[in-house]
Parts: sequence; structure tokens; C-alpha cells
Amino acid sequence: MRTDDRPTWQVEACPPWCVVLHAEDDHESDRVHVSTSMSVHARQLLGSPGGTLPPDVEVEEAGPPGTPEAVDRTAHADLAVAVHRRDGARTTWVYAGDGAVQHLELTAESWGRLVPAVDRALELARA
Repeated sequence: MRTDDRPTWQVEACPPWCVVLHAEDDHESDRVHVSTSMSVHARQLLGSPGGTLPPDVEVEEAGPPGTPEAVDRTAHADLAVAVHRRDGARTTWVYAGDGAVQHLELTAESWGRLVPAVDRALELARA
């Protein structure tokens, strides 16, 4: 081991947000820096009836028959948001998803472009 007690495979020191305890025998696919996960409670629009659902999803009752809400399947779910980067890589990824069905996993730079667009869409939705 090096004097800083990093595993010999570890190319870089952990970023300040990494919470992983790396070990010498970590499998190559597990050599990733990962942040803590932030949980965001959200209401999501689900796909077609009978589709795969996340394990802890709370499916809502459909709206009254004949209303627009009766057509949409929605559910409440906790979405996880976390940061990760493979050791030695330059690209940092941000994950937001339910862990099973729906997710977005984009570079930090891509999220930087997406968030302002979402802010603009939210302004439209509130009008």
C-alpha cells in the first residue's frame, strides 16, 4: 500500500464527496467514487398498465371515470440523486431515479444545461 493507504489500483485520491471504503480486492467494476444519496419524494407518470414498477412504488388510484386523470397511471416514489465517477476517469455522472424503472444518468455538465431548461419548463407549468 502507498503511504496514504489507498489501494494500489486507485489512481486518484477520493473526491470530497466520495463515501466508499475502497479495498485492495475491489472488483474492477466496483472501483468507483460514489456520493451519499439524496432522497426526493416525487409523483411520477407511469407507463402502460401492467408495466414494470419499482418495488416500493405507491400507485395512486385513477381519477373518476370520464375525467382526464382516469387515463394516467401515477405513483409516488422516492427518487435517489447521487454523484459517481469511475476511479481515474474524467467524467463525473449524476444519477436521478427510482432505482428500478425510471432514471436519468447524465454528466455533471449535461445536468448543468438541463437544470436551467427544467427551471424554464417549471415557469411555464406554473403559468
